[in-house]
Amino acid sequence: MRKRNNKCYGYKVCYKEENSRKYVRHFLTYTYKQAQTALNGYIRYPPKAWEDDHILVNPIWKIIPVKKREVKQGIWRECPF
Repeated sequence: MRKRNNKCYGYKVCYKEENSRKYVRHFLTYTYKQAQTALNGYIRYPPKAWEDDHILVNPIWKIIPVKKREVKQGIWRECPF
């Protein structure tokens, strides 16, 4: 039986618009508490989309853990928001 590595590398606050299947990363944090704080602010005051600055229409927000593969690819070298 393989042992799962449950080490946490951080959290991503992501959104998905109404007619989309894909989650888009909006914010990157080290702790779950920071991710929840950011998410609470986004629910109250929805920000604009990254790609084209349009106002998000009925977004669905989700906190997703960062995977080891993403760390190896350099997720922490990017701009966190």
